[in-house]
Amino acid sequence: MFEKFALDLWRAQHPDSKSTLYGRNGQGQNGVDVVVRTGDRLICLQCKAVGTLDQKTIEAEVERAKSFTPDISDLVVVTTAPHDAKLVSCAETLTRQHKQSNLFSVSYHGWDDLLRILEDYQWVARKHFPEFYSTAERAPAAPLPALRMPIDRDLNILLTDEELALFCSEVSWELKNNPDALLAVDHVDERHAISMIAEIESVETLDTEARKTRSAFREYLAYLSPKIRRAEIAARLLLTDDVLRAPWLLGGCWPETAVVMRRLMPEVIAGSISHPDRLPLKIGVPAHPKMVGYIDIEVEDKSAFKNQCKSYDPHYFIGGVIDLGATLGLKYALPAGIAALVRYSTVHGVTVEQLQSDNTNNIYFWGLYAA
Repeated sequence: MFEKFALDLWRAQHPDSKSTLYGRNGQGQNGVDVVVRTGDRLICLQCKAVGTLDQKTIEAEVERAKSFTPDISDLVVVTTAPHDAKLVSCAETLTRQHKQSNLFSVSYHGWDDLLRILEDYQWVARKHFPEFYSTAERAPAAPLPALRMPIDRDLNILLTDEELALFCSEVSWELKNNPDALLAVDHVDERHAISMIAEIESVETLDTEARKTRSAFREYLAYLSPKIRRAEIAARLLLTDDVLRAPWLLGGCWPETAVVMRRLMPEVIAGSISHPDRLPLKIGVPAHPKMVGYIDIEVEDKSAFKNQCKSYDPHYFIGGVIDLGATLGLKYALPAGIAALVRYSTVHGVTVEQLQSDNTNNIYFWGLYAA
């Protein structure tokens, strides 16, 4: 599939990017097949697996791309058609016109250009053209770049709702189909600390102040990094464990998955924080009494909760997650349950795989209790 080849080739050029296929056949795509988010830039690829391409087609795709949201920084037309100087010139002309209107740049890459780029990224060549490599040459296949989910210090995921839904869909597919794929939670403070340590250590001889600074950054990483690694495990569970996702997220439901992901990251990294104006509850499974998830029903959901759980008493209440209903269960129980699974696994040395094997991951059938 040409689109997947283009995705991998641009992902290789931008290893810190969030890159994904956009839409599928039959969906309106506004002239976009691949989305690459790198820093503040949004690079979009239009892929044409054709033998020839003309100027009218490029101009039509550019017009369609103007309707794409969020705003595009760069539109790249890639094709299996040969290099064409006239089309390169057309793209440059469109870029100059767009600059006056503060619109995206346009570039064109024919098949010859793509092969020149491919020379620098052998793992992409091996993946998409294995027939040109001997068995020995294929052996140490280069690892795929990590699939990065950027998070700020307030634990907000730095993607729009649409981008995060696409990210969840693409990463779920990668994790299920490629055992070497990596999911990384890219926390801004962890990245900064690692960068500062590298900068300090780039000097041949460290003075006392530099060593103290490095030590402080190392201590901070020792505190923060284990939390980030747990968040990566939690995110992987949400995206790949179909038992855990059922019945709330059957058949994909990627926009809903994205909403859960936004609640899940603070739950795992910072832990549950009780608020006096909310209604506290616990969820758990009798087979593992120390596995507890904490829920705080927000003010706007209290009425819905009391309608669902009419027998609720703050002093004594025994029910089940199933009693919360679909909406409240998805919003509160699923992220709290995933956080509890990961926390229990870490503290008690029980692997997630063990908890999955005895069906403990079926959060829908956990108990619900007054906190």
